[in-house]
Amino acid sequence: MGISFNAASLLSGNGIDVNSLVNQTQALESGQVTAWRQQQTDLQTQATALGTLTTDLSNLQTAVNALTDPLGALTAISATSSLPAILTATADNTAASGNHTIVVSNLASAGTVYTNAVAGGANVSILPTGATGGDLRLQIGGSGGTTVDIPITAGSNDTVSKLATYINQQSTANKWGVTASVLTDATGARLAISSSATGTPGALAITSNTTTGILNTADLSDPNTVSILTDGTQPGDLKLQIGGSGGTTVDIPVTAGSNDTLNTLASYITTQSTANNWGVTASVVSDGSGYHLTISSAAKGPAGALAFTTNTNTNLTAAANPATNLSFVAPVGGTNAALTIDGIGFSSTTNTVAGAIPGVTLNLVSAEPTVPLQLSVGADAAQATTAISAFVVAYNTLISAINDQFTVNASTNTEGPLGSDGSLRSLQSSLLADVSSSFSNSSIPGAAGLANLASLGISTNHDGTLSIHPTTLNSVMSANPSAFLNFFQNSASTGFANSFSKDLTNLMDPVNGVLNLDLAQNSTGQTNLTNDISNFQDRLANQRQQLIAQFSRVNAALESYPFLVAEINAALGNPFTPQSTNTTPTAGSSTAGPSTTSSTH
Repeated sequence: MGISFNAASLLSGNGIDVNSLVNQTQALESGQVTAWRQQQTDLQTQATALGTLTTDLSNLQTAVNALTDPLGALTAISATSSLPAILTATADNTAASGNHTIVVSNLASAGTVYTNAVAGGANVSILPTGATGGDLRLQIGGSGGTTVDIPITAGSNDTVSKLATYINQQSTANKWGVTASVLTDATGARLAISSSATGTPGALAITSNTTTGILNTADLSDPNTVSILTDGTQPGDLKLQIGGSGGTTVDIPVTAGSNDTLNTLASYITTQSTANNWGVTASVVSDGSGYHLTISSAAKGPAGALAFTTNTNTNLTAAANPATNLSFVAPVGGTNAALTIDGIGFSSTTNTVAGAIPGVTLNLVSAEPTVPLQLSVGADAAQATTAISAFVVAYNTLISAINDQFTVNASTNTEGPLGSDGSLRSLQSSLLADVSSSFSNSSIPGAAGLANLASLGISTNHDGTLSIHPTTLNSVMSANPSAFLNFFQNSASTGFANSFSKDLTNLMDPVNGVLNLDLAQNSTGQTNLTNDISNFQDRLANQRQQLIAQFSRVNAALESYPFLVAEINAALGNPFTPQSTNTTPTAGSSTAGPSTTSSTH
């Protein structure tokens, strides 16, 4: 529609509305922008639909590839126990199908050693009077294992509580694999040491429990008259080791008539210790059955360990040091699991037994020596069914989404955003062809007559979706597991899933895939529209400036017209008063109505 003016109004001096005229002029052209923006909206809607379909197609590819996986669900093997309270099992796809009779006679157990109760509790010293230290030797792993040393030092780790802490620290630092704890009840505190390993590697035993810091000799009948020399005319010699193998060894010569009795020897040792800083004292002790020499160290713990390393020509013999006040009971646990499989005996250091049946891992739960159980190893129907169901769901989701694009809406009488997309029709046809394929025995070796999905109990519906008939599927699967597997995948890669996977790979090609091509074209279209709109708007902006300048000049002329007429009449002697309310020309300003601004002309 054109733009019209009232001639009388134009010559009244009120001018024209410049902005309104410019807007009306450009409105005729700006309708093109609206059309382009609608096209953009349509493309964005189509891109969203294509994105959803691409995701659905990718999900289908994942589901189909799962059916081609030689280590996947279709080749999975299950192991089922008739008595899971005694034994459970898992199997990998290398396990052979079969049935086995198993008897679990014994479970593998962790080793434990513990003491009788210490009556005074967890915080009293476990060292007897006079002992400045002690030593425990813990054997880990049975007779062929490792023995570790646990030194005890008075005032440092000589209580049950502190000794447990010390053992745990040493176990962590040296990887002993044991844990010590304190068990307290009404009778006192017990030290318990447990292994983290089961079976023989976890067997524990205390092989030594002694005190240190004192050294006693065997009894003699008299401390003053009985010589300790074997030959009374020849001197003897003792060498005393102080502080263990890494300590100091001192020489104690024995001379007849000088220091060859218990009392004179004790006096000599004490004198020499004082003079040479040996850190020991010697005394003679009567114990009711005779007299013996006792040498005591001032040092605590391992530093106070004493021993004779040389004893020449004397009757002195070192007596065994007394034990600490810890009394250990017989070790428990640390035994291997024992079971028979089809009459063959097996031993395991843990309750997880691998290798006894190739490809099968047994988990021993409880021991029942008189109760045999049955273990069935075979194809895992549950995993296979789940994988096939996942494929059908993924396929139906995609086909239904494609169908929706071609379905006419009864209210709008229109199809979906992609209803006119020929590429989508091509994708639909390709998918339907894949699931409808039939194979000959020669094309799928080992499939035993399974020619298509229908022969497995998977039928095609009128809308192209698939339905599973569980009874038929389970029957085919159990009747011939090998044929069932070969239908989907085989070494020649000619199975249904193998072929479908190849087609999906082409359809999902990032460059030439049918949906990816559509998305690329869609993106290009949106970009082109964005550029067209931007360029068109730039042109309209330039045009607007030009129109404003043109209409402003016209406006100025129209506003000046009455005053020019008045000037001419005045010059001719014909007074004339302009009727315009615009008493002064605006020199091109836009006027939308009567002006209230005045100025001197």
